[in-house]
Amino acid sequence: MNSDNPYQTPATQVEATEKSSDDIWAHVEPQAVPIGRGLSWVGQGFSFFGRNAGIWIVISIIYLLIMMFTSFFFANFVLQPMLAGGLMLGLFAQDNGEALEIRHLFEGFNVCADKLAIVGALLLGFAILASIVFMVLFFIGLFTSLALNETGTGSELLIIVMMIIFIPVVIVLAFLFGIVSWFAPPLIVFHKLSVGDAVKESITALKRNIGAFILFTFIASIMWILAMLTFYLGLLVVMPVLFGATYASWKDIFTRAPTY
Repeated sequence: MNSDNPYQTPATQVEATEKSSDDIWAHVEPQAVPIGRGLSWVGQGFSFFGRNAGIWIVISIIYLLIMMFTSFFFANFVLQPMLAGGLMLGLFAQDNGEALEIRHLFEGFNVCADKLAIVGALLLGFAILASIVFMVLFFIGLFTSLALNETGTGSELLIIVMMIIFIPVVIVLAFLFGIVSWFAPPLIVFHKLSVGDAVKESITALKRNIGAFILFTFIASIMWILAMLTFYLGLLVVMPVLFGATYASWKDIFTRAPTY
């Protein structure tokens, strides 16, 4: 047959112009987003909550009870990423038109449980380190203050110096704690990254979106304060909203999927 025949069936398949679903949800390098996305993430969190408010409230009650009863053994630090990983899977299901179920809370135990447990161990390590730093600075300040009082020297300067040392240390530890607990679970669950790579990419995402993160953190802080004013009953709403916002921020920064 003549190879120039215009009616001959093309030998090569025409490449699709639209990206496949796998391509859309594929992991990409952390993208920079506008500052206003910090507010949009919260709005999407409320949207996720509103679609299945009853299930979310039940999940929140179970989650908070687990955190409360395991806090005595500090096991809540290890469990938190595993539960968060499960909730990310539940949000993914909800985002794709599937039903959110209570079982999603525990799905993290079946998916990348070892990596999520390591993330929890890191969180526990940060908490222990922060406690040690606090106690060391406290006792140094206490004994130095007593010594200065015995010599008749004022201790006001000591207090200022201790605060100058203490505040940056707390900020750094809180920063590390927040970074690890924010993006590490979805990056591990959805993209199967190692713990080290998940932490590195989380830091990169923060550096590229510092404005959006500051805005989101400010809004989240106000929501926590309002929840406390309701004798913590507001946590039944605030907690799922913030998990939904975390999912939205992951989707916005680490995938090509459109975020509304």
